[in-house]
Amino acid sequence: MHELICYTDGAQSCGSAGIGLVFVLENSIINTFYKNFKGITNNQAELLAVIHALNFINKPLKKLTIITDSQYVLGCAVKGWKRSKNQKYWQLYDKVYQKCLELCPNIEIKWVKGHDSNRFNELADKLAVKAKTNGE
Repeated sequence: MHELICYTDGAQSCGSAGIGLVFVLENSIINTFYKNFKGITNNQAELLAVIHALNFINKPLKKLTIITDSQYVLGCAVKGWKRSKNQKYWQLYDKVYQKCLELCPNIEIKWVKGHDSNRFNELADKLAVKAKTNGE
């Protein structure tokens, strides 16, 4: 079984948002994904990126590490921050997270500083901006 890392990012402006995912195995990119959303906030886009990453898992893994540059997502998912906003997205997150745990009992969510020379995080950001800008 493998140890998979997924870098996630969300971007939003002017009513258009995008998410970007970069899946990494043994320091090599194995897959990327991006998608456009309308009428959501930046925090919602960041959370949807993590939800999509969890949803992509369809076979057993030894470990899944999700890397986000969102303090909001990290705080609410890991640090016990109140989830007073975006309830429907957090409910979806919990549902997808529980489903993913069945395939991978070792899930970790970590934070990385955005725009700080991490090539995988920067690619996730570029994909999210591309999805937001091009409506893809």
